Amino acid sequence: MVAPFVNAARFSGSIRGALEDSLGREIDFEKVYFSVFPLPGFSLENVTIQEDPNYGLEPFAYAAGLQARLRIDRLLLGQIRFSSLHLTDPQLNLVKRSDGTWNVVDLIGRLSAPSRMPLSLFPAISMTGGRIDFKFGTRKTTLYIVNSDVSVYRVHSGKIVMEFSGSPARTDRAGNNGFGHLRGTVDWFVNPPDAKANQLEADVTLDPSNLSEITTLIEGHDIGVHGTIGSTAHIEGPAAALRVSGQLRLGDVHRWDLLPSSGDDWRINYSGALDLVSQIFTLQTLPATIGEAVPAALRVRVKQLLTQPAWSIFLTFTKAPVQDLLPLGRRMGLSLPAELQMRGALDGVVGYSNSTGLAGGVAITNAVATLPNIPPLRSAAANATISSENIHIDPAILEAGVGGTLRAGGDYSLSNQHLIASVSADAFPVSALKSTIQAWFGTADALSIWSDGDVTGQLAYNYQGQDRGTPAIPAAWSGKFQFSNATFDIPGLGLPLKHAQGHASFNASTFDLPHFSAALAQQPLTGSYRYNLAAKHPEHVHFELPAADLAQLDAALAPAMEEQSFLSRLTFTRRSIPAWLAARNMEGDAAIHHFSIDGTDLGALSARFIWEGTSLQFTNLQLRAPQGVLKASGVADFAARSPQYHFSATVDDFPWGGGLLSADGRFQTAGRGQNSVRNLRANGSFTGKDISLPATSAFNDVSGLFSFSFANGWPSLQLSNLQAAQEDNNWTGEGSTRSDGKLVVDLAHEGRQLHVVSTLTPEGPSAVVAPLTGSIVSR
Repeated sequence: MVAPFVNAARFSGSIRGALEDSLGREIDFEKVYFSVFPLPGFSLENVTIQEDPNYGLEPFAYAAGLQARLRIDRLLLGQIRFSSLHLTDPQLNLVKRSDGTWNVVDLIGRLSAPSRMPLSLFPAISMTGGRIDFKFGTRKTTLYIVNSDVSVYRVHSGKIVMEFSGSPARTDRAGNNGFGHLRGTVDWFVNPPDAKANQLEADVTLDPSNLSEITTLIEGHDIGVHGTIGSTAHIEGPAAALRVSGQLRLGDVHRWDLLPSSGDDWRINYSGALDLVSQIFTLQTLPATIGEAVPAALRVRVKQLLTQPAWSIFLTFTKAPVQDLLPLGRRMGLSLPAELQMRGALDGVVGYSNSTGLAGGVAITNAVATLPNIPPLRSAAANATISSENIHIDPAILEAGVGGTLRAGGDYSLSNQHLIASVSADAFPVSALKSTIQAWFGTADALSIWSDGDVTGQLAYNYQGQDRGTPAIPAAWSGKFQFSNATFDIPGLGLPLKHAQGHASFNASTFDLPHFSAALAQQPLTGSYRYNLAAKHPEHVHFELPAADLAQLDAALAPAMEEQSFLSRLTFTRRSIPAWLAARNMEGDAAIHHFSIDGTDLGALSARFIWEGTSLQFTNLQLRAPQGVLKASGVADFAARSPQYHFSATVDDFPWGGGLLSADGRFQTAGRGQNSVRNLRANGSFTGKDISLPATSAFNDVSGLFSFSFANGWPSLQLSNLQAAQEDNNWTGEGSTRSDGKLVVDLAHEGRQLHVVSTLTPEGPSAVVAPLTGSIVSR
């Protein structure tokens, strides 16, 4: 207890001299104390060990403390000699000169001596919690070691033993705890029998560490591969030709943004060579059994090992089973379907260099890719070229066993998950193409309306995945192809278009069907369709039919008018609007060369319309009958449980009663089919010239107001403010229809009465128009 308080400064000169004799370097320290346990000695504070001038001017080491244990036998003779030196929290500089010699080798060499000299003459050296920096000449490297524990001592056999542990680190990266943890034992044979004999034998262990930390240590940054890595290595031979052998253990290897897959571990045997003089390290993997074929062999080469490592890795595949490599490909970020199963043989070489990145090429032969619910895809050969961070897959012929030809290829960026895939089809079935694309890439909306038939053309898939700090961009499709004998299932169209053929082109914001033909309810149909996301009305459609009946059009528009839920059909709730109808924003035009109702041909019907949500607005509707033209405009509203119709219509110079009749009116109705006729209401005004009624002479001019409806299922026409000019007589009156369909007109002129009974629709070609006008307008 008294020893620390005894002034030991008077021994400073002797202590300094003894230390300098042992280390061959000048020593400076600030304070010195006696210590008794565990062995007598001295404790020094703030110690500086100067460098040999041959290796530079910066001190060899700084240490917060140094414990120097005395040799008892020399102390009894009045001499200060040390049996061991222990540095606490030191910082060491290991320096290599241009001639290849190291200061630490020179220092440890002082422990060597002729075998006849007693071992006790040379102290053991150790340290704890140290930092070791490396210098080449006057320049420090970015590599250093922290938390170092080292002990060096000589044994009777004539070798020097060094035991060490520590964590490598970099000055250009944060992380004071280092990257990984190394430990081991080195036997240095200082007096080998000849130059080729072993000068060094070592066993080194890399404790299980984070793979990203090791790549950061070597590369200077995280290259995006995570997992665990550990290794045991045995090193032996002369310093310029060390032989290395051991086992590498890898587990849970995956890309940085993907989850690890526990239980998937590899144990890889390896051998190599290490030249400490030239700083070159090479390594290659070994088969588990000598002579066994290796499907995947790894070779590593590192130059400038301790300064600025330039390293490269080569992975050679020889008939490697694809199914065994598939899990690793998923964990490295390849966008592969979860249920994909693959078979085939992989051949080629893939290399990676910290200066040039990825490079190489591989080929898969006899590949078979299987996914649920689609035919297996087979390819005799598929080739891929790897450059930098991109994988290019040459177009490969795929056989699906369904007829036609399919080719697929593309490019994939490993860094940002950018995938560009191209698919070429030649008379390939639409259904098989859709299911294949759905399984591999997800839904292609542009193909959703097609079923049946064949496709010939090209499709391109573009996907930008989520990079670090960058959100993913939705996948986009584009393409150009022709189709034949296909079926269109168009949202909002109650009847499919069959036997369709034509051309199509599309991208992320446009879709164009310039000309196509199909069959609607066994009627041939031609038309065009265009979609442009930037337009006021993104959808534009044009179609022509040679003939169509009102019932067919009603069936085609049924999805826009039918109830979508059970409760709404029972009128318990408001109508449920389907999503496609709520989002509809379309303009277009249509032409029917022969429009009919209940099989009666009325003439050519043409229309221009704008369809926004539940509102279908007809901006121009014309019926060109043989006797005249009916013009109308109005709105069909599908928001209610029953569709509502509101129209204005005009008819000019329509032949009737031997003369010409013109009318202007407003029409409204509700419901579908016959209900729309029964609910029809119309009113307006009319004029006529040279109109003849039975048993009367022709009226020169006729005018009045009309209202039309169905009462008890019978058409009811009411005429009011009726004005009729006959020669010099002006008649006034009114008219109405009876339940038997007769039109009764009562006219009066200066006390005279004229009672006329006529049919509502006189015989002749014009007879069918009058009672159906309301129905026509409502459509």
